Amino acid sequence: MRTSVCAVCLAAASSLGANPWADQVISYNQGTGASADYLNSLTVLGSPERMTGENTPFGPFVGAVTPFNPVFGVDELVSIGSGGSITVRFDEPIFDDAANPFGADFLIFGNSGFIDDSFNDFSLALGTTTAEGSMFGRGANSLVEVSADGLSWFGVGGGVDRLFPTLGYLDITNPYELSPGATEADFTKPVNPATLTGGMSFGALVTAYDGSGGGASFDISSTGLISISYIRVSNLSTNGATLEIDAFSDVSAVPAPGFLSIGALALVANRRRRGA
Repeated sequence: MRTSVCAVCLAAASSLGANPWADQVISYNQGTGASADYLNSLTVLGSPERMTGENTPFGPFVGAVTPFNPVFGVDELVSIGSGGSITVRFDEPIFDDAANPFGADFLIFGNSGFIDDSFNDFSLALGTTTAEGSMFGRGANSLVEVSADGLSWFGVGGGVDRLFPTLGYLDITNPYELSPGATEADFTKPVNPATLTGGMSFGALVTAYDGSGGGASFDISSTGLISISYIRVSNLSTNGATLEIDAFSDVSAVPAPGFLSIGALALVANRRRRGA
């Protein structure tokens, strides 16, 4: 009995949407100068953090993750020192899809954060900031590479642990909120880089994120690959600067109801032809 391509695509969409996070750490080289409390590479698996501070070197200090209160728990980040690297694998392939927002195919979440210019001036709105004002991760020179098979690697840029800092919830109004919000940000949606300007209040920043949970975005189109399953992040710094990584996310992994990305659709159709 023949099964319609549409039915197969919907089934595949459900399967591909099951897990947008990295599933396995293939290798981890901590490098030189990695933070001693942040050497558990398995922390990069699964979803980015929405609440942070439950477990830190100086005791619990729990709060919602915002661009002004980045992730800092020892069980939430892995540190990569100079010359170090981490390689992760996704069970579900990440497709090169021109229909993805802003050309992004995957996101990497670190613990960068914006400087709060109003922190000691309560006459100003909470969270006045500049888009380039990272509190963490400014000095590290990173390289991001991707692979379909774990053997052949292609560079897709750098800029890990910079723009855009993680936002866990969309309905909190205080960037230093101690409790979780009720509306979760989308960790598979990239930020539109054109929406951010200097001197934005926290409320304006949340609006500019437009439902996104942040993350540094990467496009694999330059590699010529249809899909990838491996991502490697290397710290090329020689000045002791470190990278801290929280999680990885597939932008296309959770399609809208009844929708399958172009790359996934092509793969399913090809499998159907071969199996006919």
